[in-house]
Amino acid sequence: MHPARQKILEFLKRHGQATVDELAQHLDMAPVSVRHHLDLLIGDNLVETSRVRRSEGAGRPKRLYTLTPHADALFPNNYQQLARLSLDVLKRILAPEDLRRMMEELAEELLRSAPAHLDDLSGEARLEAAVAFLNQAGYMAFCECQAGSWVLHTTHCPYRELAATHPELCVVDDVLMSRLTGMRPLRLTRIVHGETRCTYRLIPAAESSNDSSPHNVENRTQIYADATQMPTDY
Repeated sequence: MHPARQKILEFLKRHGQATVDELAQHLDMAPVSVRHHLDLLIGDNLVETSRVRRSEGAGRPKRLYTLTPHADALFPNNYQQLARLSLDVLKRILAPEDLRRMMEELAEELLRSAPAHLDDLSGEARLEAAVAFLNQAGYMAFCECQAGSWVLHTTHCPYRELAATHPELCVVDDVLMSRLTGMRPLRLTRIVHGETRCTYRLIPAAESSNDSSPHNVENRTQIYADATQMPTDY
């Protein structure tokens, strides 16, 4: 970002609001130059103006500029550290079975935003809906058929840094895959183990209680998240 625009954002962050004249004095710039940078920041949805400051006595009111909520993303945050410390504390005070239950509940919370009609779908239609939801959540997922059974791949872990030291987070994904697909996910690979993707062989509920092989899947079918063909080796 241009240094002048960075300084404008920092000034507004510290002071909450400012006029063009106040910014010009702080930056030692001409007001016309400040307005130019403000216009660019407004165009980027980082700054907004909706209020005016009434002048004492005669004179036109002066427009006030403030940051938008989107500007917060440009300033430092400690979300990762807070999440890591929270998990450290939870692991110290919870029994293993309670920690697992908490991860399952977390998955259920995430599933609240999943399509409500999933249970009414079956086969490819349900897998397509599951993949679409996972991609909205940042998993970069795709599903394919291999040797007569469905295999689901997620090529990105949205919380990889946390999962590397807190593998219990993988329980969240296991519950997500199970509830979204309506099948039992058997993990084959894990990103946190250094592999390029998390891979699950999906076992239909009717077959998870026995060892029979699925016969109702067409080998030619592959479901992808978008038009980009993903590699099929794993």
